[in-house]
Amino acid sequence: MSLSNDRLATKIESKLEIPMIVVALFVLPLVLVELEIVQTAPRIVKIATLLDNLIWFIFLLEFVLMLSLRSERLEYTKNNWFMLLLLVLTPPIIVPEGFSSLRSLRSLRVARAARSFRVFIAAKRGLKPIHQIFQKNSMHYVTGCSLIIIVLAGTLFSRVEDQRLSEGVWWAITTVTTVGYGDLYPETLVGKFLAFFVMIIGIGFVSILTANVAAYFVENDRENGDHDVLIRKIDELSKKIDELDRKISEK
Repeated sequence: MSLSNDRLATKIESKLEIPMIVVALFVLPLVLVELEIVQTAPRIVKIATLLDNLIWFIFLLEFVLMLSLRSERLEYTKNNWFMLLLLVLTPPIIVPEGFSSLRSLRSLRVARAARSFRVFIAAKRGLKPIHQIFQKNSMHYVTGCSLIIIVLAGTLFSRVEDQRLSEGVWWAITTVTTVGYGDLYPETLVGKFLAFFVMIIGIGFVSILTANVAAYFVENDRENGDHDVLIRKIDELSKKIDELDRKISEK
């Protein structure tokens, strides 16, 4: 039961990924209006505050829903501690009319300003697929080495071919990414040998990146349960074939 709930939570979380990123990005302009950094009418400020409070409730609902479905609730809370912290520190604030002391106004502004940190939730969620892609097959190390090679190759190209450093690095980038605009090309023997080396590095880099992107989408399909359903159907067909084969053998 807990396993099925975890799968359901994963499916819901993947479906809500993009909508929640969009909602989180809306926080920043709303906070700018609330804090009156962007000057507008008082009615617009009230609308912005209501929308900001609504976003808080949306984040709360998602957190409670995911927490109720997860079997490892403590682990989920640890992984989403920043979300929990923002929910605790930035709840909807209702200021009674006439209650406008200097200290309370300052506290209110600080609390509203803290809501802008929800944008980091959007950034974290948006960068999550990129992070997962670059973690596979030591892609982050491959990328780091490729960047070093680009700089070194670009520097060497600029020296050998008597070009500016910026043009040498530009040539290295277009060559590594296998784009090859043709605006710069080696004319010396050393430059051509360097180009061959950079091309080989570029082909390897693009191949690993493509494989990691494909693996990311395949794993997402597995998490969504499509892979398990397919395996189950194949097992059922295999059992039926074995049963038919046994009956034919008996006859």
